[in-house]
Amino acid sequence: MSDDLCIAVENLVRKAPEGWLTATCDTLRALPASATLDLVRQRLPGTYNSDLAYRMDRVLDLASTQMSWEALSWSLRTTHAAYRRWQADEEVELLWSGPTPANQVPARRIDQALYDLIGDAKRDILLMTFAAVKINRLADVLLKAVSRGVHVKLILEFERSSEGQLSFDALKAFPTALVAAATVYHWPLEKRERNLAGRPGKLHAKVAIVDDMALISSANLTDDAFNRNLEIGVMIGSDRLRGPLTGHILGLVRSGQLVELR
Repeated sequence: MSDDLCIAVENLVRKAPEGWLTATCDTLRALPASATLDLVRQRLPGTYNSDLAYRMDRVLDLASTQMSWEALSWSLRTTHAAYRRWQADEEVELLWSGPTPANQVPARRIDQALYDLIGDAKRDILLMTFAAVKINRLADVLLKAVSRGVHVKLILEFERSSEGQLSFDALKAFPTALVAAATVYHWPLEKRERNLAGRPGKLHAKVAIVDDMALISSANLTDDAFNRNLEIGVMIGSDRLRGPLTGHILGLVRSGQLVELR
């Protein structure tokens, strides 16, 4: 196994969601050693993460001349297991959107991390955002999660509740089928304090909680935030942080600060 392939495998494993990687390894292991590169690419699980797809292609190109597909499967599994053990001690991952500093390894993009989390979701998804617009890819992975039986909660801002501080209801960005399947919450106007100019407070938090992971960032669920803005965030796997965050949000629901939209 060449140094180039070792590096490519490590780079792939660092970005790959566990469910996708497990399915990829199972597919590789089932393929005959004589399978062509084109056939392998056709059989592997798809992904909405373009960066992940590029890294997988790099691994396949290098591995095709060095080992069997079954051997590659075990190499990926072993590297992933080692990475997970290391990651258990690294409970926070930096996320970024926008330009990358020169001569520095780029952090994972916020939108790609979010797609990976939702694509691997097994139980619950909670999304909180001020704005949402042009989120076709996000809506698609959410609908797929719903079809797997995952429960989706959306906590959103509305034009009326913000008294025009948001010009486009975030809910309108989500397809009807998803809205029908999800539980949607809002922050009623009468629950908000006003500033000296008389304007009400805004539901301005940007949070995603997916099963045992939380993602907190400056990015709204918008095309600009994902692809053009300079945004920053963190992904948290530690229950010491994720637990209180989940408890705080659900506490706002129980206390009536956040109300289910009917």
